[in-house]
Amino acid sequence: MRTRWKHLTGLLCVCGTLWMGAYGQTLIWLGTLTPTGGSSAASAVSNDGMMIVGEANGYATVWNRATNTVIQVYNGSSVLVGVSADGTRAVGLKNSVDYVYQRAFMWQSPNNFEWLPPAPDRFCWPADITPSGSHAVGKASASSGNNLPALWDLNARQVRTYAVPGDMYHGEAYGISDDARTVVAFGHGSGWGYKGVVFRLNSDGTVAAWAFLNPVLGHYGCVPRKVSGNGAIAVGNTGNFWGGGYYPVMWREANNWQPEQLAHLGGNAGEAFDIRGDMIVGFSALPNGQRRAVRWRVSSATTEVEDLNQTYAALLSDGSRLSRANGISANGRYIVGQGYNAATGRDEAFLLDTQGCASHNGDVDENGCVDDADLLAVLFAFGQSGADLGRVDVNCDQVVDDADLLQVLFSFGSGC
Repeated sequence: MRTRWKHLTGLLCVCGTLWMGAYGQTLIWLGTLTPTGGSSAASAVSNDGMMIVGEANGYATVWNRATNTVIQVYNGSSVLVGVSADGTRAVGLKNSVDYVYQRAFMWQSPNNFEWLPPAPDRFCWPADITPSGSHAVGKASASSGNNLPALWDLNARQVRTYAVPGDMYHGEAYGISDDARTVVAFGHGSGWGYKGVVFRLNSDGTVAAWAFLNPVLGHYGCVPRKVSGNGAIAVGNTGNFWGGGYYPVMWREANNWQPEQLAHLGGNAGEAFDIRGDMIVGFSALPNGQRRAVRWRVSSATTEVEDLNQTYAALLSDGSRLSRANGISANGRYIVGQGYNAATGRDEAFLLDTQGCASHNGDVDENGCVDDADLLAVLFAFGQSGADLGRVDVNCDQVVDDADLLQVLFSFGSGC
């Protein structure tokens, strides 16, 4: 069979040349609402990298890459903080100068806006949303008059608040697991000061169990920012967030929720903002105070930190830099945050595609030999399109077609 394919390859070579494209890891600066001036920051991104939410020029903003449009969601100081995996639902908040009149809202594609309960007459704000878009967490005014960690059922448009039994008089929830059964929060309480809390919820939203998330020994306090999809790892900061140094930290259920300080770049500020799978992202300051977007792997997070400016230096050759990584898509592919765009001379939201595609010679299964198995893999995927095709998209043009098949045929027998 190999002889027959080599003969066919020779005939194909006479007929024409093969175009080989490539799209690799990419960095996209998302811009602001105005051609010049202002700044922007991205908070979260959908699984396909097409819907990014955050704020631009001080307003809640959706960047829709599918339609190449930028949507200002609310005409006032505001920000969108989370988006569902499919990009159709997002949550955000209206700000106020004194932070007393903050209000939670939900945005739904293409451009539907609504206030969330108990707004508009009572204080509340969200911080995170599940990948399904069914639930969100944040902070809301309780019937007691205290502002407490809150959970929204977005489909039912209902909200409930939570407190550590007995003495939590103030708190706010920042992260929720994919199944909406684990919530991480920050609270104040009589006799225990400032601590993190993890709530385990029953299917009806009532509390099944809870535990404190303590700061690293000797630190003033801590704030958990997100929890992993399976609810087993929380990440955030430990130290003194309100003055002095604070550092990235994680708490693992497998380690009895004990604090584990993460590696950092030597400065006295740093924080872990999001976690998906084994990847954690956030920022860490250099000794000179300049902030860098960073990434950790859970298995080595306490000893190793990765400066994304070094990893993706080829994408920043114009003097731009990534300052903070705020979020990861639910599938772990895209990172969003804020950095300095040297081309415009301003701080802007960015979208980083950490995977992309690398064109190759047709060895789809990467066994060192281009053979029948590679040919069949491309044939079975023939006609498929999209950004997540894997190695069957041999030439990285986001469609499996004649060009991919021809590359396998041209290389047939190579390495065998």
